[in-house]
Order: sequence, then C-alpha cells, then structure tokens
Amino acid sequence: MPPAPRILALLAATLAALLAFPANAPSADPIPRTPKLLWQPVLDAGAVPHPGPATSLNPFVSYTHLGTDFGFHGPAEHQLVWDNGRISADLTGQDAWVGMWHSLAGLAASASESLDFAAPYPAPIRAASQPKITSLAVRATGNGTLKIEIKSPGEDLLWQQAIPLQPPGSTPVTIPLDPESLRRAKLLVWTAEPGSKVSLAGVALGVETRPLPIAELALSASFAKLALCYSQGTGLVRDRAHVPHGAFDSIPASGLFALATAAVSTPEIALVEPTDARRVLHEVVNALDGIQKAAGLLPHFVREINGRHVIHPRTEYSTVDTAIAYQGLLLAAEILDDDEVRLQILQAIQAIDFPLLTLADGTISHGLREDGTTVIPYSWRDWGGESALVILLRGMAESSPPTPVMAGTGHPWQGTGFIAEIQSLFHPDFDSPQTDAVSGVDWLQARRSLLEKQKRYWPVHAPESMAAKLGLYGLSASESVSGTTYQVNGVDLTKQDSLQPHYMLMAAAIDPDPTSVRTSLQHLLAQGWLAPWGTVETFAADGRHYLPMIGSLNAGFEALGAYHFLTGSKNLPNAIHEASRSLTEVRSAMRAFYP
Repeated sequence: MPPAPRILALLAATLAALLAFPANAPSADPIPRTPKLLWQPVLDAGAVPHPGPATSLNPFVSYTHLGTDFGFHGPAEHQLVWDNGRISADLTGQDAWVGMWHSLAGLAASASESLDFAAPYPAPIRAASQPKITSLAVRATGNGTLKIEIKSPGEDLLWQQAIPLQPPGSTPVTIPLDPESLRRAKLLVWTAEPGSKVSLAGVALGVETRPLPIAELALSASFAKLALCYSQGTGLVRDRAHVPHGAFDSIPASGLFALATAAVSTPEIALVEPTDARRVLHEVVNALDGIQKAAGLLPHFVREINGRHVIHPRTEYSTVDTAIAYQGLLLAAEILDDDEVRLQILQAIQAIDFPLLTLADGTISHGLREDGTTVIPYSWRDWGGESALVILLRGMAESSPPTPVMAGTGHPWQGTGFIAEIQSLFHPDFDSPQTDAVSGVDWLQARRSLLEKQKRYWPVHAPESMAAKLGLYGLSASESVSGTTYQVNGVDLTKQDSLQPHYMLMAAAIDPDPTSVRTSLQHLLAQGWLAPWGTVETFAADGRHYLPMIGSLNAGFEALGAYHFLTGSKNLPNAIHEASRSLTEVRSAMRAFYP
C-alpha cells in the first residue's frame, strides 16, 4: 500500500484535472483503457507562463495546441488582458465586443486546410482509425454572453451557440456537436458580446474514440502529432506544425516520419494503409533527392525558395541528421519491400565523402558549415546513439571503414535521455545484454542504469514536486516551458525545472516494469499532457505550466518509441527490427559493434 503522501498527491492531481477540463480519467478495467471521450485543448490560457498583464501575447508561442495559429478580433481588442492563466475583458457599459479566433487546421491564411470533425486526424491515417469530435468544452466565467462560432475556410458560419457566462468557480460548459455537419471547419471563434465581463481559461474539443489500452493511445496520438507536421505539397516534415509549409523543414524528422508511417502500416497496427505508406516514402525520397548536398551530406534544415529546397541559413550539412534520415528511409523501404527506394538510398549513402569528414583523431565530424566546404571541427566521439548512428552510416557507405572511435563511458553527455535511446529506434542490437566492440559497453545495462537515474531524479532533487509525487520522469532536450529557448536537460545537472515526455516513450521498451510505464502515461493523460494530438513538448516539474508546441523531431521519437513499447509489451512482430536484421548492408555495418 503506498504511503499517505503519495495517496494525497494522487488525489490532488486528480482534483486539479477535474477543475481544468473534464478529466481524461482512466477506467477501472483490469486492463487499463482510456476513456471513450478525451479532451484536446485548443487553448489553455494557463499553459505557458506570461510575464504580466502588460503583455497580452508572447510572440514565441503564438500557436494553439493543435499546431495552428490564433489571433484577436473586435473593436475592444486592446482591452484584452492575458494574465494568471486567464484571458479577460470588461466591457461593462460598452457597446463593443472582443474575442479570439483559433485556426483548427494549418495557418488561418491557408484556405486549403480544414478540420473534418468526423475524421480529424491528418492523412495518411486511415478512416477506420479516425476518432470523431463530438463536443466542445469552454472554461469561462463572468457575466453577460459568450458567443462561440465554427466557420469554414471561406468564413461561412457552420455552427454557433451563445453561452450565458457563469460566476467564478463554475464547472466548464460542455456542448454537444454533430461531426457530420462540421466536415470542413477552419476557425473556432469566441466573442464576448457588448456589455459582458469575461474571464476565459480555455477551450477544448471532445474527441470520441473507442476505448484503447494506454499504449495504443500513445502510439496513435504520437503518430497523429508527427503527421500534423507533414507537408504533402513539399514531401517534407516541418520542424514545428505551426510554421508555414516550406519555411523550416526538418530532414531528420522527414526520415522518422517515413519510417513511422511504414511501421504503423503493418497488419498488426494498421493505422495507415500500405499504399499510403509507400506514397509517403516516395514523396520524402523524391524531396530529398532534389536537395543540394555537400560531400553527400543532407542539410539539417531546409527552406523552399522558388520551388527548390535549399539549406536554411545558419544551419549545417549534418552527419547525424543524414544518418537519421537515410537509415529511417532504408528501413521503411525494407518494411514496404520497395527495392527501388532501397537501392536509391544505399547509393546516396555510398556517395558520402567520409574521408573528408574524418578528423585527425579518427572520429567523424559533425558535418560541414553552411558554405558546404568548411569541415566542422567537432566530432562524434561521446558514447551514445548519435555517435552509433553515424558510425553505422559510414559502415554502410564503405566496404572497409576504419576502426570506429567512441568513448567507453556508457553514459551520455550530461545524462541527456534521448542520446541513450535514439539508436534503438532503428536497430534491435543495442537491446541485447552484451558488450559492444567499439565502446566496450553493455548498452542495455547502460540504458537501464540511466533510466533508473531518470526515475530517481525528482524524488532526490525536488521531492515535493508534482513530478516526484506522480513518479514522472524525462530529462532530455526540448524547447523551454516559456517557448523562448532550446534546452538540453540531463540527470547530471542539479537545477532542472522541467521534463520532456518523449524520453518516457523512447525508453519504455527497455523498462523492466511495463506496468509502471502505463501508469506514468495514465498520469500524463489525466494532467492533459498526453491528449489526442500527442504529448506536450515539455512541462514544469511543479505542474504549473507546460509548452503545447507540436515539434516533429520529438514527435518522431515518441511515435517510434511508442511503437516499440506496444509491439514488445504485446509480443507483436516488430517490423523495424525485422527490417534491420534483414538488410545486408546494416548487418555488415553492425559488425563493427557486434562482430
């Protein structure tokens, strides 16, 4: 029986969830399943900390929880105040109105994108795996009237309802919706009518699905999150869902998306039809084929100019990002039995000039500067998955590569979570309890050791935090909770204040206690940090704030981690593992680690 403080913490967490949107509470089924109705926030005004009432909008986080944009409207727009987790306006005695609009799909200016309430997940998720949006919840208090509208891409009115505002302390208002009448929704608009006084905390969509085991929900939500970032028109994945198509595309995330799409198209998962997975694979490969390379390396990020993808300014041609993209595509081609793409990717790998990229100590450089000729003087020497993927890439490129170099610490730089796990999203070899020939480390033991340190971090460093009380963990890399900086966290650092949930899914498959993983995922669900559109980017250890950004790289980590956890915990065939084991070039390269 757990100690009393833990019981009180769980009760407090449940109460907090109930006072927010209606709780995503787990069922009492012996095999835990998610509730039929889940809440997907569109706006949670208290998610990101705001500096005070003088600032109504943080320009770095001007996006919704759906990966879209929002804005303000009405003649009293200047009277809106965003502070203390609420958006407020006092129009008492005024003949003026004010409110906000929220795009439901893509940027508001993109008229070609809309949200189908009867099938809201993005393509290529098949119809049979689609949930439905059947209700709307509004957390608002005050006096007067709040008008809610849903509009089409052409701003035609599809639905509206006026809500009498209730006094503080009232429960959220839940309104049923007919998904069949909202097949092309674009904007969700709320407006405080003249004379009203409003204090709005949030708006959420009620997403109805069949009750799922939490591991299956984690996979479908993570894949949907990743798919939201895919641009069919460009064949690439945006770094973040809320940026314009072609403005800032991620090469590694594009490879992860192709691999995840292939994996979930297998009969055991069947989120995507195999024909659609092949289409995605070819679109991504064709897009990468048209990008100018340097010494055979792909850029880390690209942007589209005059119909062509070029390296994004102030970024690099990257060995590790090329390794992620090409190994993801190679495994996807093997899963889908596509010989043409398999050969095309192998030829691209063999075109990489590794002698040019090798530094004097025998390690492989991080890549080339933006000019495409200057070798970056830093190399992949540290122990971890990034170094391993680069070494494997060279092993596939050359028939007789030199002996690889990697530190034998068995611990990633500053204890950062994703570094210990990224290689195992692709290859099963690092899951075996044996010492490798490059670093002399038992990877499974090292990864489980880090996992234990991750789980102990908050009880040791912040025992009163919500993270400690709920048993949550995940110190890795992400945008900060404020959304203004990029942070790399780790167990070796003492003054951490936020968690990255992608690590929880990346390490789930090696956790000796899969029940504890499910419990942690249920806690994320109850707190709203796991929703139908995936997990949040990061959340504060005290539970007060979180960043709802939809980022593609971490979404790829989550989707593949969830896939490995689901297939492993249910003893299903693992298509990614099978592909890695069946590719001759991968087996040849892997002999550097496991002769």
